[in-house]
Amino acid sequence: MSSADINEVASYLILKGEVGITHRELQKLLYFSQGFYLAQYGEPLFDADMAAWQFGPVNVSIWSRFKSRGYSCLSVSKDVSTITLDDTRKKFLAGILASFLVLGQSALIDMSHTDYPWERNYIADRNNLIEKDLIKEYFNTFESQEQYIKIAKEKVEFSNLIDKRTAYLSSLDEIGDDWISGVSVAPTKEICDECKKFLNIFRRDLFAKNAVPKIPKLLLGPIPTGGVGIELHLENKNIYLHFHNESLVEVSIEVGDNFEEYDIVLEDFNKDIGVFLERVA
Repeated sequence: MSSADINEVASYLILKGEVGITHRELQKLLYFSQGFYLAQYGEPLFDADMAAWQFGPVNVSIWSRFKSRGYSCLSVSKDVSTITLDDTRKKFLAGILASFLVLGQSALIDMSHTDYPWERNYIADRNNLIEKDLIKEYFNTFESQEQYIKIAKEKVEFSNLIDKRTAYLSSLDEIGDDWISGVSVAPTKEICDECKKFLNIFRRDLFAKNAVPKIPKLLLGPIPTGGVGIELHLENKNIYLHFHNESLVEVSIEVGDNFEEYDIVLEDFNKDIGVFLERVA
């Protein structure tokens, strides 16, 4: 069966989206439609490519078609009866609308940001194309749209937690010395910034490697000797990191009954961050 015209798919989604569809929502609906169609039927819904843009996957031709509409709900002049899609595709797209349109624009963007087809390709202002085979591989992981949405929400929740912790780190150096009883030293702005960088790298690596990652419990706070402690807890693995003001990182990894710890200069830790992430995955 030949692939559909992406403009026909877009028009059908707009016409059938009775509550209204914004341009950004349309782009995400096209991405999810392509992904689940590839997974279900083994072939693309449309031949056009999606690219990794700031607000998630985007098709450039559809962006050009609707860019003048801004943030308003979209409309098309044609009647739904003139759409040339077959009944199988229309029924499939109706299912996509039922599952995803109710979630809203922000949620759709956030969910796409936790998908590795976007995560592996996004570089600011590069507009890298996302290969259809990668989209197919990713969506083949999920047994249903409901399972995808459940897991995506869990990933978005963790991503939001990272954002909250990085915001907390932005002002943590202002707590001042003696922030607890006894002698204590505030973390420096520089070490707080290093911790923010680590958390963002950890998040991107987590989402880029796995469709269904193991989400750790994250704990974070100042340490009395001066610096920031970060803990990542999984079912059978615990990781403890102490980023000291003196640019030293204490690493402790507990796996079952095995416990390993070592110190590493911050510069070397950053240089070998890929090796560390492989070990704690």
